[in-house]
Amino acid sequence: GYSFRNFGLIEGESNSGLQSITALQVEASPDGKFIWVGTFGGLSRLNVDTEKFTHFTLPASEAINNAIINRIKNTADNTTWIISDRNLYKYSEDLGEVLLMAYLPNPTSTLTDVELVDDVLYVTSTSGLYKLDSLNKKLQLVALEKQNLTRIVATEDERIWIATTNHGACIFNPLNREYDLSEQCITTEQGLSDDYVTDILVQNNGDVWVATERGLNLLPSHSPISVITTPVTARSTKDERFSALFETSEGLVIAAMKDDGFAVSDPILANFYSTEVGGGRIVTSVSSNNNSVWLVNEKGLWNYDYNNDLSKGPYLVNSTDSTTSNANEKMLAVHYDSVRNDVWVATRSGLSKFNPDTKNLNAVALEGKSGYSLNVDSDGDVWYGGYSDGVFVYRPSDDKVVRQWPLPLTTRVLHEQDGNAWLTTVGGLYFANKFSGELINVRDFSPLLKDVSVVTWISKSSRGGYWLATQANGFYFMTISEQDFSTLQLTRIKPNSVITGLSIGAIVEDEQNGLWITTDKGIAHLASDLQTLSFYGSESGAIDTGYYIGAATQTRDNTIILGGAKGITRFNPSDVQDKPWSPLIHITRMEVISNNQTNGSEMRSINQVGDRIELYPEDISFTLAFSALDFINADTLRYAYRLSDFESGWRYTDSKSKLATYTNLDPGRYRFTVKAINKENKWSSNEAQIEIVIIPPWWDMPIWRALILLTIVALISTMLWLRFRTLQLRSQELSVLVDKRTEDLNRAVEKLTLLSTEDALTGLKNRRYFSQRATEAWNQFFRYKHTFSLILIDIDLFKTINDTHGHGVGDTVLIDVAKILTENVRVNDIVARWGGEEFLILLPALNVQEAYWVADKLRKKVAEHPIKVQGKQVPVSITCGVAEIKHYESVEACIQAVDKKLYEGKALGRNTVVN
Repeated sequence: GYSFRNFGLIEGESNSGLQSITALQVEASPDGKFIWVGTFGGLSRLNVDTEKFTHFTLPASEAINNAIINRIKNTADNTTWIISDRNLYKYSEDLGEVLLMAYLPNPTSTLTDVELVDDVLYVTSTSGLYKLDSLNKKLQLVALEKQNLTRIVATEDERIWIATTNHGACIFNPLNREYDLSEQCITTEQGLSDDYVTDILVQNNGDVWVATERGLNLLPSHSPISVITTPVTARSTKDERFSALFETSEGLVIAAMKDDGFAVSDPILANFYSTEVGGGRIVTSVSSNNNSVWLVNEKGLWNYDYNNDLSKGPYLVNSTDSTTSNANEKMLAVHYDSVRNDVWVATRSGLSKFNPDTKNLNAVALEGKSGYSLNVDSDGDVWYGGYSDGVFVYRPSDDKVVRQWPLPLTTRVLHEQDGNAWLTTVGGLYFANKFSGELINVRDFSPLLKDVSVVTWISKSSRGGYWLATQANGFYFMTISEQDFSTLQLTRIKPNSVITGLSIGAIVEDEQNGLWITTDKGIAHLASDLQTLSFYGSESGAIDTGYYIGAATQTRDNTIILGGAKGITRFNPSDVQDKPWSPLIHITRMEVISNNQTNGSEMRSINQVGDRIELYPEDISFTLAFSALDFINADTLRYAYRLSDFESGWRYTDSKSKLATYTNLDPGRYRFTVKAINKENKWSSNEAQIEIVIIPPWWDMPIWRALILLTIVALISTMLWLRFRTLQLRSQELSVLVDKRTEDLNRAVEKLTLLSTEDALTGLKNRRYFSQRATEAWNQFFRYKHTFSLILIDIDLFKTINDTHGHGVGDTVLIDVAKILTENVRVNDIVARWGGEEFLILLPALNVQEAYWVADKLRKKVAEHPIKVQGKQVPVSITCGVAEIKHYESVEACIQAVDKKLYEGKALGRNTVVN
């Protein structure tokens, strides 16, 4: 289900847990029986059935002996490959051992990933792309020398996708020896969220998912250079740091984040495209114009080409009034008059018209009258729905208001012939005539509208009537014959569905007579039979915060565009796909409480629940846990369950309590059944069942009943005592459970405390985290002689930089230097801000000479990259002290040594390395 099992450090027997608490990699074995786990302490394998670990010793290369696992991966030939720092290993199924296949001689580089392409094993590293010479056990450089590569994935046409830290996602053809990064890479210039790519996933349909340090992207198969920033959570993925991607057998995409758990997306259901326009999020109104739409948001008026995802604007009100900026920020409605090619805009301060020559809006009428809705009738008169001043009819040819009705906020104006129009308001539905001034309150002709206060939408239907939407009171189909209100009929649609309690913003009818309904929770679709109701939220690409009243339009090519608090959503109804909802239902575990005459009540947990289970007379109660494997909508599911031969009706529960408990059942055979219900009130086609057999006690047989009847008087007193004892044992059991939950809570608090390990300014690890990791490294050195080195770095003349350029520049220098240090060390090296302008680096498995090379490389990198601030270059240099742990009795002594060497370097004139 959705419960997490935690496997921590070894406790007692060596097969009980991990060698190190930090797990870096997991990979299922090709047969699915095992889970490989890579940690800072080495390589382990978990048996899925027994939940026991086997730990493997990695053969040492001549260059390095390191237990840190950087990557575990199965290739197409079902071989499991393991990367530890610069060493490449594979698991031999025949020998049951891990074999060293090759290593990278470069001490400043690290291997990162492997992929098998046409019987050639390619290996990525922080210094280029290699291939394995298995006969000589060597790695040969193939391409991309000195490039930092993070992942490699093969495609069906034997090309390779390569993830980089500086050039985005790149396509590599092994047959092409000449490789130009600028021509083969998808970067931020093509719309990628960041050039630092952490993982790539190629789906069977050819779509390519790209995870970066600042978001998740999709490269569709039909247009691989088009980048779609993909929302997979209830909020935007912008600036989310993604670390890994995985595709399930059902086609779900799992996206792991470095700071916020993981999210699940179903690409089949991602039918909607949502985006901001012009950097503005709030879209309050849209109006169709051929192959583009006019819309308004908090930035102004825009013309949006939805086919090419291009926008022009913002167009602002042209005025010298001091309140212009305020008016520009509060445009609330737009209407495009296709007959006269005019664009009208309602603002907080009146009615404006777009001037195509000046590209500005001219305020034309109704000054000081705040508008909410707009429409233009066949005569060219503008109907202006106000916030609180009523509805106005403005005649541009005479430049005057020819009619006004004192109505509350008007949400929509729908024109009829002969100067008539329907007006939806927060006070109900009205029918008005601009010539006679007649105003009819439709509530007087329909009992159904008497309880409806807010009417949000009205539109004509191809069925010969009108669709009417309300706020939190559902929606209706209205018919009327030749404007004779005595014939008006109103039918409520889906009155018992979830949509009845939502605020409906608009209803758009497609070519198949289906209805697309915007709500404050997302998008709903009602099929043409007016029975089948579907909902689409953020998992489908819709805006999770909902849509505004009236912000909807349909273009000539049937594209529907909706406006909401996070931008617009566009889709074509013919492109929207659905798939049957049939999640697997599982009974995930069973807990049984038994009476033990020696130890009192005890509980046992059964994690592998089959089709049948037997309970014994001492088992006084049991609890079944169950789940439907619908990862995307898990929180919205409900469950129905029952125990046949004990109860006839169904019991119901929600996703927060997926448990069924039964106590003191009579001996016999029972069958437990559970199924799921989604938010659309659809029952799952799958269900889970288990047969429960309760074995009677030995005395519950005919031969003993006569004896029991004879001795019942003598046993009454004993039974009373046993009853009291049972209650007492139950009380003890509850006390134990409370103590256990308290202990779990204390552990959770301790874990949260450990999360405060990051420096807020630079994003590096802080002194506390470094000290913990240094202690772990010292323990490894003390037990196994796994050496490590320290580099203490100080920014030269940092006080002078602060005094000369200010502390803001100083902060920029700290951030940029931290970034340079991070990008030029290995993945498993620990870079921390030690204090002020000092940084401390822990280099596992490197001796003092190798650490010296790393420090000198960092010194050169910093010197080669002066910091750019306000158009000026600020030269920056660093001084480094280097020491290896084996020469010292403790980590603290080693830190004092590198500190002393650092000051020796300062005395030598700075910008140097002392070891």
